Amino acid sequence: MMVLTLNARVVEKQQYKFSKIVEKLIQLELKKIKKPSKNIKLFKDEFETTAEFNQRVKKAKLKQRRVNNSYVKKYNKVKSRAKSKAIKKAIQFTWGKPILKNLKYDADNGYFLADVSFEMKRGFKKKVAVKVARKYARSFKNNFNSLKPQAIFDYDGKTVELKEIRVPYKKAKYIALFTDLKIDDTRVAVNISNDISIPTDIGSSITIVQNSGNRFDASKLKNFNELKNLLRKSKTVRKDSKKWLFTVGIEQYQYTNSISYAKRSAEMFKAVMKKRLGVPENNCYTMIDARASQARIKTNMKKMLRRVKKGDTIYFYYNGHGIPIPSMKNTPFMLASDSDPDYIADEKFFSLQNIYSKLSTSKAGKVIAIVDSCFSGVTDGKSILKGVAATKMVAKSVSFDKSKMVVLSAGKAHQYSNGYDEKAYRLFSFYIMKNIIKGDKTVKQLYKDTQKETASTSREKYGDLRVQDPTIEGNFRMKL
Repeated sequence: MMVLTLNARVVEKQQYKFSKIVEKLIQLELKKIKKPSKNIKLFKDEFETTAEFNQRVKKAKLKQRRVNNSYVKKYNKVKSRAKSKAIKKAIQFTWGKPILKNLKYDADNGYFLADVSFEMKRGFKKKVAVKVARKYARSFKNNFNSLKPQAIFDYDGKTVELKEIRVPYKKAKYIALFTDLKIDDTRVAVNISNDISIPTDIGSSITIVQNSGNRFDASKLKNFNELKNLLRKSKTVRKDSKKWLFTVGIEQYQYTNSISYAKRSAEMFKAVMKKRLGVPENNCYTMIDARASQARIKTNMKKMLRRVKKGDTIYFYYNGHGIPIPSMKNTPFMLASDSDPDYIADEKFFSLQNIYSKLSTSKAGKVIAIVDSCFSGVTDGKSILKGVAATKMVAKSVSFDKSKMVVLSAGKAHQYSNGYDEKAYRLFSFYIMKNIIKGDKTVKQLYKDTQKETASTSREKYGDLRVQDPTIEGNFRMKL
């Protein structure tokens, strides 16, 4: 276990900046690797022939070459992991555990309100709201002192940012929604001045766990259940056995950053499609988070396409990371929950070209795809590929049968896919669902309404740098 020479008091006095702590920790990791001997002296024994001595020298050189190669391999391996580990350690020293206090319940709105601070970050005190159903609220508060909130951090290669705080309770994780948080409050630059390059193991979601619950004006979240309320009041469409729904929604990834509200968006999308477009439950294939693994997505796709009959309608919904592979001229891939972004190119099934081809060449007479992923390699302003900063790449175009398939995508090839914090859904998905609930009947109308609202909201909430303009490709004259 590494012994850190920096102590909490030093950090508190801010004698070291965050980047300096990271740099120090990286050097400590690398110093643990034993270096091979630089000079090896061999002496010819008086009873050893020159030929024998030369043979021994040859063997010694081969052995030393193996030792050196082993050292270089180990050094590079440690080096590639050192920065990520150092970031986590530095967060522990500069932020520490999250602390929730002054827990009060707003029964009318169904939220606990509280104050959040961090044990090591002086001056940081914010308001949060935790959505807890009233039937669980009393038990939640009675067990409050035993709860251990988790602080979730993201690292994009340049900055570390506090993303959210989760409160685990009875096998569920409640999200503490910030009510007065500014981006600058949560970000710290990480500019490493040494010559250590780490091209393969940065950009992964940073999760710091630990501690206890807080307070806020729940009226600010009055639209949190807007879609749910709209759907409840909407008319139920009669079930149609010729309609199929394939839903993939991934919020939690094993090897890269999570996506805020992806799970909730996918679950609501299924509910909307069942009630407003009449898709039967038996015709729904739903894969969310851990269940959206490579194996399940492949298997369920095969199962569904074997059941689909001539003239049927397929609705395809994907809400997850989209990755353009630089080594393949930015060929776009979907990322399953158990896929490592560095190795996704090995899984040809998940290329967008393959997925679209399977759908558009199926027996279905109509395929409508809703894809809440921009395939620029960046989601919510954060890079997906390790070692690649949050700069946007342009994905290679994908071909499919445009006479019987249409694809509505979250944004242009170079744009971000954004979340919508005020509604707790993905931005593009929110407006797609809202407009279906409100009664859009054609793909053209759905796109027109969604494009206008998504672009306007993204510009208002995130500025010109993260504007999101949904796109449409294929037969837009189809009826929903």
